[in-house]
This record gives sequence, C-alpha cells and structure tokens, in this order.
Amino acid sequence: MDLSDDQVKIIQKKEHTEVQAALKCLLLREHQETLPLYEEMTQMENQLAARKGTDIWKNYQEHAIAPLETGGVLKQLSGEADEDLVQGLLGILDINAFEIRAPESGGTLRGLYRRAGLFAHSCMPNLVTAIDDERRIKVYTNRFIAAGEILYNCYTNVLLGTEERRQILKEGKCFDCTCPRCQDPTELGTHMSSFICSHCSCPEGYIIRQPDTGTWQCLLNPDHTLKQEFVTNMLERAKEEIFHARDDIYRLELLLAKLSRLLHRNHFLMLDLKQNIASILRQILQNITHRPNRKVYERKIRLCQEILLVLKVVTPGISRLKAIALYELANTQAELARKLYSEQEHSTNDLLVELQQVEVMLRESLRMLLFEPLATPEGQLSRTMLRELKELQDDIKNLQESNDVLVNQ
Repeated sequence: MDLSDDQVKIIQKKEHTEVQAALKCLLLREHQETLPLYEEMTQMENQLAARKGTDIWKNYQEHAIAPLETGGVLKQLSGEADEDLVQGLLGILDINAFEIRAPESGGTLRGLYRRAGLFAHSCMPNLVTAIDDERRIKVYTNRFIAAGEILYNCYTNVLLGTEERRQILKEGKCFDCTCPRCQDPTELGTHMSSFICSHCSCPEGYIIRQPDTGTWQCLLNPDHTLKQEFVTNMLERAKEEIFHARDDIYRLELLLAKLSRLLHRNHFLMLDLKQNIASILRQILQNITHRPNRKVYERKIRLCQEILLVLKVVTPGISRLKAIALYELANTQAELARKLYSEQEHSTNDLLVELQQVEVMLRESLRMLLFEPLATPEGQLSRTMLRELKELQDDIKNLQESNDVLVNQ
C-alpha cells in the first residue's frame, strides 16, 4: 500500500494516537500470508455494541477513523473498511491485548496474543503472565490447579481498590467483575478500600462500601456513613497530593501520617505511598555517601513487612510482586545485620541468626522468580539473587566455623 507524503503526515500526527494501531490491523488482510492472522484476530471479542457512544468510541472516531477517512487511506484498502470495522479492530486490541514493557523507549507497548487472550479474568488469578524482551509470552500457574478448575488471568492492577479495578474493567473491557475479592467489601480482610470511622472509638471501626447498595457504612455501626461524593473527592485530592509529593520522602512521610487518620493502613493509596517511600529509601541505602543510620534500615524493613502482609492475601502462591518485596526485605535486613555487627552492636551469633533468616527469605523469593523468563527484568534479578545467595551461604558457613572454634576453646 503506497501512501502520499500528506497521508503519512496525517498518520504520524501526535494527536492521532490510534491511527497506526488501526492501520496495522487493517493491513493484515491486504496480504495472503497475513490474512489467516487477521481472520483469527477478528474472531476475538470486541464488545462493539457495548462500546458504541462511549468516550472511548468518540476518542477513536476523532483520533483514528476521521484521520484515516480524511487522508483517503480507507478508500485505498482492498476491502470495505467502515467505522464499525475500525472500531471493532481497536476494540479487539483494548479487550484482549497485553501490556508490554519497552525498555528501549522507557514506555509500554500493547501485544495481542491470540491464545493467551482467551483466559477469563479474576482479581484473584491463578495464572501469571510474563513477556520477555523478544515479546514472547509465558503463562504459568501460581499454584497447583485441580482438574476442571477454571484458569484466570488478571486484566488490571491487583494493588488497586475494588472501585478502581471495577471501573477500569468496565470502561476498558466492558464487563462487571464479580470475583470473590470484588464481592467482599473488606477485600478478603485487607481493607484496601476502607476508611477509618471517625465516630467509633474502637480500632475496628472501618467504613466500607456495601456492594449491593453502593453506600459507605461502618462495620460496627451502620448509622455511621460517608457520602459517595466525599469519598470520590477525598481520594482525588489524595492522589493529586501523592503525585506532587513524589521523590520527596519528607512530603511522602507527612502525607502518609496525614492520610492514616482517614484511611485504613492497608488502603491502596497508603500502599502506594509506602512503595514510593521504600523506593526512595532503597536509593538512600545504596548511596554510601549518605551514611544512613539504623532508623533508615528499620523504616524500610517495616514498610516491606507491611506491604508483604497485603500481598500474601491478594497475590497468593507464586507472585513477582511478592518475590520482589521479599527480596527487598531480605536485602535490607542483611545489610542492617552486617552494619550492627561491624559496629559491635551484634555478636557473631546474632549476625549468624539474622543471616540464616535472610537465607530463608531469599530462597523463597528466588523460588518464585525462577519461573520468570531470563530475558525479563525479573529473570535478570533472579540471576543476581543466585549470586547473592551463594555469597550469603559462604558468609553463614564462615560464621558457623568461627562459632565452632569459639565453642571448642
């Protein structure tokens, strides 16, 4: 298909964000060798009827279909290509495509995997997907699967609250999630969407969203409520504050303390803050010129432990999120133990006990990451962990031998 310079300029305009995606799909049917791929792709779900008239539909009409029509590109195709066809193809991508990390650009891409896209969704999935740097996908189970058990993938971020996950799925995938986590207003006891009830004096006074009525009521006293408008506005303001506080650990810590009076400690925004703070602390601890004190190590350890408590519930079994958090915890705990030993605050035996605990955590983290393809960041991390584990085991062996010598003397 030959395009004029004017047509190329239209297609490449920054505001025409979906033109190239639509054109790539349409061009598949222009060649005999790619026609079977096109025919197989068009059998996938596109939710065309549900998407008509939505904001996504209008956006595609403005930034994909109109430019293709204006530039005369649709008329040059061998087959008839109308609005419904283009919207349907873009719908197939939205409903079925996987997000792919693009290290070369620092951004993300979308990839359509025809078989992997067939798995049903759950916010408590029993599948894990991994895509390597050659865009190959690997799908594996995160636990043992019983015969006849349905396989579930997760189409959204498991670390979001129920309303946020459901909204993303409704707008992007056109369905209402009814998985066990979405149906439980406490999110399996994690309270990742719960507010603290200001009227209750006991520590279990949490205001949760009732799935049947959509109202926000206290678990202990149903008369204590929050208006949906307050919840929406408060969360939007908190998200904005978190955005503006990024990379500033002092602002993040102050915001965490402030929100702790309104939100459950496991609320998804609190977890976001904790992850941001832990990330900055990692950078501080890695920079020896900062000379971090004991409190910095202990703060990061505490944050990792709090994040892990939630991850163990919402990502049971094999989980890269859990593996990385566990590695961060183990690494920091080992560094602190060595620091205290070098400063003579810990004995040889104290250090030995700490490093043995770290070894257990490293082994568990590594066990989960070994399923990742080597050509992924997690796969590369597993190689680093194997080396660190070997060094740790050598340290433990030397400490044990040192202890044995002391005992014999």
